[in-house]
Amino acid sequence: MSKNISKTEKQEQKFKNKENSLNRWFTDYYQYYLPFVLILTAVVFANSLGNNFASWDDTVNILDNQVIKNLNWDSLQEIFLNFHGTDFPLTIFSYSLEFKFFGVNPFYFHLINYILHIINTLLVYLLIKRITGQPITALITSLFFGIHPMHVESVAWISEMKDVLYSFFFLLSLNSYSKYLLSKRKAFCLIWSFLWFLCSIMSKPAAACLPLVLILLDYYIDKKITRNSLLLKIPFFALVLLVAIITIYLQKTFDSIPILSLAYSVIDRFFLVNYSIIYYLMKAIFPFHLCAIHFYPVKTENLLPVEYYLALPLLFLLIWAIYKSKFLKREIIFGMVFYFITIVMVLQIIPTGQQAIVAERYSYMPYIGVFFILGQFCTYKFHEYKLNNKKVKFQFVYLLIFFTILFCYLTNERNKIWKNGIVLFTDVINKYPDQGYSWFGRGFSKYEYGDNEGALSDLSKAIELNPNDAEFYFNRGNVYNITERFELAVVDYSSALKLKSDYPEAYNNRGASYGNINKLNESLDDYNKAISLNPKYAEAYFGRGLTRFSLYDKDGACNDWLFAKKLGYKDETGMLEINCK
Repeated sequence: MSKNISKTEKQEQKFKNKENSLNRWFTDYYQYYLPFVLILTAVVFANSLGNNFASWDDTVNILDNQVIKNLNWDSLQEIFLNFHGTDFPLTIFSYSLEFKFFGVNPFYFHLINYILHIINTLLVYLLIKRITGQPITALITSLFFGIHPMHVESVAWISEMKDVLYSFFFLLSLNSYSKYLLSKRKAFCLIWSFLWFLCSIMSKPAAACLPLVLILLDYYIDKKITRNSLLLKIPFFALVLLVAIITIYLQKTFDSIPILSLAYSVIDRFFLVNYSIIYYLMKAIFPFHLCAIHFYPVKTENLLPVEYYLALPLLFLLIWAIYKSKFLKREIIFGMVFYFITIVMVLQIIPTGQQAIVAERYSYMPYIGVFFILGQFCTYKFHEYKLNNKKVKFQFVYLLIFFTILFCYLTNERNKIWKNGIVLFTDVINKYPDQGYSWFGRGFSKYEYGDNEGALSDLSKAIELNPNDAEFYFNRGNVYNITERFELAVVDYSSALKLKSDYPEAYNNRGASYGNINKLNESLDDYNKAISLNPKYAEAYFGRGLTRFSLYDKDGACNDWLFAKKLGYKDETGMLEINCK
């Protein structure tokens, strides 16, 4: 009997020593939290530095973007005074700086994203540590922010520099504002918060939600929202309004934004939005089946898949649970409202874009709110010594270690998928083999890498799956053109123009193909049409010059070549210098 008691006492002593060691690690070694998080984040994302450009938007934003390749006064005016689709001025300016110092070297473009993500992880830690005073909360929040697989797209995709860049300024603004609230209202902190917000919204319009987050910080730190605190947000809201007006003015029209309202009714879109909200929350815990594109669902008998309808009761259940919660209620409200405020800017309330209902990169900022709740829960558990079964504390630590290892592994593996466009879209094909855009993406990438026959095979498959996409025909026409199958190129360009009549690139390229088969009048007509659709289309002016020269209109050809040169076209043929002296 005494032997059994001795054994029990020994087990209890061992457990107590283990508990003391655990408590000491979480209470005495907090100075190591931040270095641990930053080093682990750096290690997990290190293999993204060896990736290439991923085709897709990298081609448009960097490789073929003439705006970033000449950093001068004219290019700065172009960057800051014109609309550039989804990229805002500071992002394009950053590309220009990268190109000026490093050229078209993917390593340095990846390195900037990588460094920005590590700094953002640091800023998350500092923000949470400041507003809570709890190192454990800051540790958990910044750790999962830094290593989560859903954040790979924002870091490993060069074109998503805008994501890590706007978040960098966004977090600087939040840190400055929290310091303002906690430092007896030092005005310079508020001024810095506004200036960082200006930089953030000039990097990506998703930053427009920041004034609401500032109000949320008032609620959490001051435990109240006053009239004076709201008045302080007027400059922030005014900036949001100003940027919105400028964006609309520069864009001129919303017609350039493809809207899927014809495919989905208002009721459908309501369920799509609910699904998106729940989707991101689920992926925070179970980040599996990740993909560069998550396609819109296919309706069957005018109904969405069942999971889109199940999302609504889950959302109501979540809201009800938050309302009824008594345990860490203020922390849960803060974290979930932070999530909702930052996610609403990227929800497809009006479905835009032709492919994705959700995108992994959209979770980058919102997950701070989710992980904040987890961090506060951990802090509570590690400081609560009245548990009936103290083994729960260890089980919780083991669970955190498990998810840390799992996320590190999944992130490291996911980085490899972004190695280049071919690898990326092969992964998309594996997950969505019946989507034409999956095959188009890989076909386009193969074309860029010089695999013309492989490109033709994939693009033909894309057209087979989706015969109503002008872009598919246009790009297959480009492959036919470069392989000197000009008649087939003309057929594909014509098919593209039947589907999209205002397609200056298709007219231009068909004009080049007509010229190569000596149909000069048809070539001239196409170049004229391309120029009428885009009066600053330098390549079309140069191509028209070639056709006019073949039609013995030397003066017209020289005028076109000269104008193309003024528009920035680089004449590698020497036609202007040789024939127009």
